[in-house]
Amino acid sequence: MDNNEILQQHIEGYKKSIIDIINNNTEILIDGDIKPLFKKPPLDSMDLIKSKILDLSKSNKCIIDIDKLSTILDNYRKMLSDCCDEIGKIRKVTLIKIVEDTKIINQKDIIKINKKDFTDINKKIRTIIKKELQNSYEKTIIREIDSLFKKIDTEEAKDKVISGITKYLKGIYQKQILESMDIKILVKDTTLINGVKEQTERYLFTINNSRLFKI
Repeated sequence: MDNNEILQQHIEGYKKSIIDIINNNTEILIDGDIKPLFKKPPLDSMDLIKSKILDLSKSNKCIIDIDKLSTILDNYRKMLSDCCDEIGKIRKVTLIKIVEDTKIINQKDIIKINKKDFTDINKKIRTIIKKELQNSYEKTIIREIDSLFKKIDTEEAKDKVISGITKYLKGIYQKQILESMDIKILVKDTTLINGVKEQTERYLFTINNSRLFKI
């Protein structure tokens, strides 16, 4: 194996290590940060959506089927969680393309992933989540809303409960989800950028300190 072949192996290893960083970073973001935002809390008292619906029904003298509500909320959360896989794929494919498109010809050529590279990715993520918050709400909660009520005081009272649920989920809840998600994404984006820089430093150190590598 000549020096050029060894060099090419080193370059490919460099690229592969960064692709591994992208994959691992994205999987942690999706499975460890974003999906948990939609998981059912371990205690009913921590379930803000359920508590809000029950409070609304109580204040409007309506009786809600608790078991049915739990089932509907499980379906709602599952739909939201499922869309996260699409987000992960978009992030991986976009960032890996940057790595694969980077041509390394001389010592000044390195792989760079900058803050601006995440702008379009994060816009897409936000758009997907906002759309799925709406779709999941309509396909689970709204579609099954009538079956939730075991007893109502008046139709007007029932309408107030539905209006309150809608206002909460499209307002405060959505805002909290998106804000929490933005923070978690920012942390992982920064971690990924730093990880790429560290790998590049290792790559350059080996290139500059080994006689085998002459670009």
